[in-house]
Amino acid sequence: MRRFYSYLIYKLYTWALNGSGYNTPIFNVIVTLACVHSFQLIFLMFIAFKCLPANTHLSGWLNYVAILAILFLISHYYVFYNKERWEGYVKEFENETPKQSLKGKIYVLSYLIGSTIGVIWLMYFMSVYLFK
Repeated sequence: MRRFYSYLIYKLYTWALNGSGYNTPIFNVIVTLACVHSFQLIFLMFIAFKCLPANTHLSGWLNYVAILAILFLISHYYVFYNKERWEGYVKEFENETPKQSLKGKIYVLSYLIGSTIGVIWLMYFMSVYLFK
């Protein structure tokens, strides 16, 4: 799993480096990962709130969720930002073949799209069909 995340960071980082008009590739990677992880966290919270009985919910839980979300997003900076590691990601995967690069691009895009659109679809499906 660590190798996949290293590869994910490598791909996002190199895409941001090659993109035009962006001079903050590390920030772009951190924001992208924070968004993906936020969707996953929202999905887990959705399941928890749907499975718990209504009377067990805390009144004013949105305040707690908002504070946790802000802390969650800030923690991404401290978890993923390490200047020494970023060039190491590029060096680790710089010798990949075009075939490996295409395969990796498909995996990374599948993860990113699946973690956003897939989670939204699952929440809709569960709310319509499972939690009536």
